[in-house]
Amino acid sequence: MKLRYITCSDPREHNSIKSIINLARMQHAEIAVQCHPSKMSAGQPRNIWFNQLLKAAQQNNRIHLAIHINNEWANDICTRGKIPEIILNWITPEKTHNNPLIKRVQLNMSQNTANNINIDALRGVMHDFRHTEFIFQYNDKTKDAIEKLHNSHAQFSLLFDASGGNGITPDKWQKPIYAEHPCGYSGGLSPMNVMQNLNKIASLVGKDETWIDAEGKLKSCTLFEEKALFDTNLARAYIHRANLWQKMH
Repeated sequence: MKLRYITCSDPREHNSIKSIINLARMQHAEIAVQCHPSKMSAGQPRNIWFNQLLKAAQQNNRIHLAIHINNEWANDICTRGKIPEIILNWITPEKTHNNPLIKRVQLNMSQNTANNINIDALRGVMHDFRHTEFIFQYNDKTKDAIEKLHNSHAQFSLLFDASGGNGITPDKWQKPIYAEHPCGYSGGLSPMNVMQNLNKIASLVGKDETWIDAEGKLKSCTLFEEKALFDTNLARAYIHRANLWQKMH
């Protein structure tokens, strides 16, 4: 099995730009920022921070950035085929000097969004942005919508996350279901368990490429914050151990 990306999800404006850029320079690292209107609308602190991150990334080669789109924005794209203008500014070649830094976009569908998915509108979005890899979570809430999308012959990727973003490691990882759709894995991955879980995932994936995505277990509390926030030290350990597993195999 070959790792395409070792994704670290949900860094925020409390993280310094320099620390995130240094993290992104690690082998196979991908930085994924959560996007929803309550935090990423124009003028919001996270929006300002993210645009600063994009500017810094332009000065560094081989840095991989992704966005994970949630809530109203994900619903607008999946049910209406409407990409918010603020996101268009990040992924449209003409608006990014023909070099979009964000090449992977994950659309996190709620149950309601999955129930009301508009296949034709969504296929139109993916056709218009063929340079972008669109990713959908695959779980009990979304599997029917994913099957419809698959039957439409659309090109997309899947992230197997049985807990639906709740950071719970499954008792058994999902075997790839569609040969033509690249897949990745998420759910409770941490610096401490990533090598063990890569062994399990590799037994299902075989020689194919995949990626892994960690979020909740990369967070910690500080003396000044009661809420757990993205910790670059934990993320660095997670990337290092995943790369170590790759070298050993």
